[in-house]
Amino acid sequence: MPTATTPDGFAFERFTVTDAGSVATIFAAKDYRSGLYILHFADGEAYVGYADSVAAQFAADRETWTDVEALDFTAAAADKLEQLKSLVAQLTHLRERPSESVAAGDAPGVKSALPKERAKRTTLLDAAVGNRRRQFWELSDHIAYPAIRSIVADYINSSIPDPANTAKYLWQITALSDELTETGPRRLVTLMCGGFETLRVDEIVHEDDTIELDLRINTNVPRDRTDEQLEVSNETVSAGRGPYRDERVWSWSIDLGALLEEDVDVDLGIDDDTFDDLAYGLNARLMRSGNSTGAAAHNQDLAADLLAEAYRQLFETD
Repeated sequence: MPTATTPDGFAFERFTVTDAGSVATIFAAKDYRSGLYILHFADGEAYVGYADSVAAQFAADRETWTDVEALDFTAAAADKLEQLKSLVAQLTHLRERPSESVAAGDAPGVKSALPKERAKRTTLLDAAVGNRRRQFWELSDHIAYPAIRSIVADYINSSIPDPANTAKYLWQITALSDELTETGPRRLVTLMCGGFETLRVDEIVHEDDTIELDLRINTNVPRDRTDEQLEVSNETVSAGRGPYRDERVWSWSIDLGALLEEDVDVDLGIDDDTFDDLAYGLNARLMRSGNSTGAAAHNQDLAADLLAEAYRQLFETD
C-alpha cells in the first residue's frame, strides 16, 4: 500500500507493526526472507535498509527503535538499496542507525514458526510482543481494570471531542509506566491532551495489602474563581490549583473506588455538568494547541478497549 513515504517504482507489501514484537511467523508463512525494507516511524521519518533476513533484522531494529509504526518489504536485491534511499529521502527525512545497535539473530523457518504439532506452537506467553501491547495485557489483568475502564470511558465520552478520530494524534493514553519504582504510587493509566496530562490513575498499596485507586483529573478554571475558591477537601475528593507553571488548571484527586459505590456521596463542590464542561474546555483547548507530541507512546490496544466501552455506555439503559 503506497504512502507519502513509500516511493513509486517498487512493489512493497506493508505491515502495520505498532504493537508487533515480531514479523517472523508472517514472513516464514509467506516465504519472505532477503530484500529491501523501509521502517516508518511515528514522527514521519523513515529508515531504508537491506537484510538477508528482514524478519530477523526487524526484531533487532525494534530493540533499537521503539516508535516503528510500519514496515514495507520487497524482495529486491541489495544493488537497489542506494536508489531506494535516494527516492525515500526526497519524501521524508531518513534516520541513521546508531553506531551501537542490537545484532540481528536468525528468523525461524516455516516448520518451526508454524509447527504441525499443537504442543510446539508459540503461545501468547512466549511470543515476541510489542511493549505497549504487553503493558495493556498486564493492566487488563488488574483486579480493578473493569472499574478503571468504566470511569475512563465515561470521561472520554464526556470530555474528548471526536475521540475515535482524534486518538493518538490529538490525545494519547498509556498503560502502566515505563519507569519502575519500588516506593510510592504505581501509575496505571495516563491520558494526555496536547502534550499535557489531563487524567491519570494511580495505585497505592498499603501495608495491609489493601489497594487504593486515586483518580487525578485536570480541568479548566472558572473565570470567576480565585485560587482560594478552588480548594475542595472531603473524604473522597480533594482539589486545588494545579502545580504547573505553564497551565493554570483545577487539579482534582478523587477516590476512584468511591465513584463506583452507590451509597457513597462524591462531593465535587460543583455539579457534574459543570465539571464535564471544565474538563472538556481544557482538553479541547490543549488539542487545538498543536502540541500533541506523544503519538509514539500511545497505547492503541488500551485506547481501542476504552473506546469500545465508551460506545457501549452510550447505549446503556437504566
